[in-house]
Amino acid sequence: MIVYGDHKRIESARHVRSSACEAAGHIADMPSGIERHAALVGLFIKTSELVQGLADAEFEANGIDRYSRQRIVGANLLVGLARDVGRSWRAGFAVDGPIDADVPRMLAELDCDGEILIGTAEGYAHYALYPESYLVAARQSGLDANTCVIGIRSIGLGLAAMVAAAIGAPAPVSVRPTGHPFRRRLAADPELIGSWMAKPSARFAIVDEGPGLSGSSFHAVVAWLQALDIDAGRIHLFPSHSGGPGAEASADIREAWTVCQQHTADFERTFPAGSALPALRDWVARTIGRTAVSLMEISAGEWRRLHYGSQDHWPPVHRRFERRKFLASAGREKWSVKFVGLGEIGMHKAETARRLHDAGFGPEIAGLCHGFLVERWSDGATLERARHSKQKMVAHLARYLSWRAANLPASEPGASLKALADMAVRNTSEALGESRAAELRNWFSKQAPPKTMQRVEIDGRLHPWEFILSRGGTLIKTDALDHCRSHDLIGCQDIAWDIAGARVEYSLSDAATAALYKAVEATTSRPVDAKLVHYYEPCYLAFQLGLWSMAERSGDDREQIRLAAAARRYAAALLRFLESQGDLPPFEPDQSSRRSISASFSRMAATSSR
Repeated sequence: MIVYGDHKRIESARHVRSSACEAAGHIADMPSGIERHAALVGLFIKTSELVQGLADAEFEANGIDRYSRQRIVGANLLVGLARDVGRSWRAGFAVDGPIDADVPRMLAELDCDGEILIGTAEGYAHYALYPESYLVAARQSGLDANTCVIGIRSIGLGLAAMVAAAIGAPAPVSVRPTGHPFRRRLAADPELIGSWMAKPSARFAIVDEGPGLSGSSFHAVVAWLQALDIDAGRIHLFPSHSGGPGAEASADIREAWTVCQQHTADFERTFPAGSALPALRDWVARTIGRTAVSLMEISAGEWRRLHYGSQDHWPPVHRRFERRKFLASAGREKWSVKFVGLGEIGMHKAETARRLHDAGFGPEIAGLCHGFLVERWSDGATLERARHSKQKMVAHLARYLSWRAANLPASEPGASLKALADMAVRNTSEALGESRAAELRNWFSKQAPPKTMQRVEIDGRLHPWEFILSRGGTLIKTDALDHCRSHDLIGCQDIAWDIAGARVEYSLSDAATAALYKAVEATTSRPVDAKLVHYYEPCYLAFQLGLWSMAERSGDDREQIRLAAAARRYAAALLRFLESQGDLPPFEPDQSSRRSISASFSRMAATSSR
């Protein structure tokens, strides 16, 4: 199944550097506190994107990772910023004044002629990965300055600088594994670690986020070091979690994971409650202006306990797409505390949240505190349990989607129409058999290109359980910030994607769907291409089918039933769509198709880990 995607953007290196310099100057004028610390971490992330982008440009030009003056300057720059972040963190954010004087100088030394390719760092944007946690992991690792630190680009280069700064090691080198996601390999000049190979007492630290489904990026570096006669006992891994590689890991990857030492630190160990360092509870209390705040974690679908009675009525959740969430209580007040991202991506989402509230679609916003958005908790019934007519819902969707189309133009790319069609055909083949996939492939080949297409920040998740009908009768859209920037294929699309999604989720008639077109057209003064909505519909169905088929299973039988039921619902709707096109016969799967369908739903019992 195709579900995940990686959206990259091309930027001027000079523009990114200028933005970093401006941010550095702004930090110098900020008083001590969590806002300054968050801005400092944001600068570290932005500078890491610049340095990794320049390193990747060299790699593309040379076909191999090798030493260069540019890389040395960039790595030292990141270590200097990492030390600044470390000082601020150890002081409990009680640091003010300008950053290290060497940072602006080294920024100026970088050759920033040309463009670089930048992608969103998943850990910083989605998984509450804090670079400060690598300071903790490194300080507790027992490693010292006699360590060669190797960062896996992209995010691993900045994280490696954190490790090097924490243990006093030289600036890190970086490598870029390439190839199939489950079988990565390295093209790297051994001279990158040439001086270290002659030191029998030296140890080697490999740093990255993950491991993901296979752990192959870490293993590519381990295999490269072992080919250079570095014993596995001298190799230390710095992943972002302690779960180990996922279901796609090969036997040799799993073996390497058992012989190399690993060092991780989670959010709670980095910002521990009850210590001298301010913890999340303190951040939230300051944001809402209270002294006593209690927190209850509601991540991984636990938020359902607060909106539903019996678990028999819970909607499904995809744990890999669930952000860390907490319920904050201060007296009678309740607030939602959700991770939305570090640096610029978090600030952008916070601003979008404020605009949604001002427009009457989202909850009240208290503020952003170092990656976590604090907003008023929405009490009430989820839409599938509320007494709300379909006519009222369509009217609300018309206003909501019109507002998004008019006010949230996309600044980031999304999947192309061809990529969406390829995904739909692939997912259909795996779930329903090749004969139905061939029908869908033929259908796509007959569709004309859209007349108009304007990418916006779509909502992407219009399921009924994502709307709360408040006790005052107001519909509130929850989770309206992340889905167009999620770790999936879709990304930013024309608002027609959300119209197709609404048509599917609420079984809208042609007339009701047309009403959504007209509302968007009236608000945005641009036509909505009905053919594009039609094109998107099987793409939406196939994506949802893949999403719920690949959702991580827990040991809870009821959760597995919910996930399997969701996947079957979209499979049935996709079949109905195919049967409604032309003179296709009713679906009677042959033996091959039956095996494919059976295997697809059997795979839903397999567990994947990040």
